[in-house]
Amino acid sequence: MNSSLADIINVVDTLLNTPRIGWIQRGVSGGTAETVGDHTLLTSYLALIICNSVKGAGINLDLGKCIIMALIHDAHEALMGNVGNNVRSMISNWRDLEVQVFRSLGFPDYLNDYFREYRYESSVEGKVVNLADKLATYMRACFYSMIGYDTSELINNYKELISKIMSELPPEITRAIQGIITPLLSEDYCLNIRRVRHD
Repeated sequence: MNSSLADIINVVDTLLNTPRIGWIQRGVSGGTAETVGDHTLLTSYLALIICNSVKGAGINLDLGKCIIMALIHDAHEALMGNVGNNVRSMISNWRDLEVQVFRSLGFPDYLNDYFREYRYESSVEGKVVNLADKLATYMRACFYSMIGYDTSELINNYKELISKIMSELPPEITRAIQGIITPLLSEDYCLNIRRVRHD
């Protein structure tokens, strides 16, 4: 491993202090905007819940790999920053670029392999972590909507992305996690957040 513990601390500190650009673009102040580190933690918890439900249904899935993928899925942003979707969509080889930047962090080869699996969704674990990632952004968009920011476009876009990923998962996995995902995509999910926050 080429990265020292000091390098890893630097990666983590950078992620914890890098606001996600999509929230800044929607007027969320720097002090309120979710950071890449915040997003990574939420994605990791969601991946744990989703992957645990899949395993609980007796489906073969590597829970440890899921959690590791979730923890590293945005580590490359410590070097390249958080780039908005509008810019990503203009770069045809964006995923290749992310894989290359991740490799430059100097992590062990197995982490480079896990990142590739996540980024290209070439394994079931990669697909499930991609779902957790999209779900985390959707849930945060609902939260920001609740406190007065206009995130309706993101809410709708991420609902579609989540539904698309669900349709591409093996049917047995979709069935195993339907009970978790469906309530979150319901029309009144954001309103439920409001009630929980104010009760």
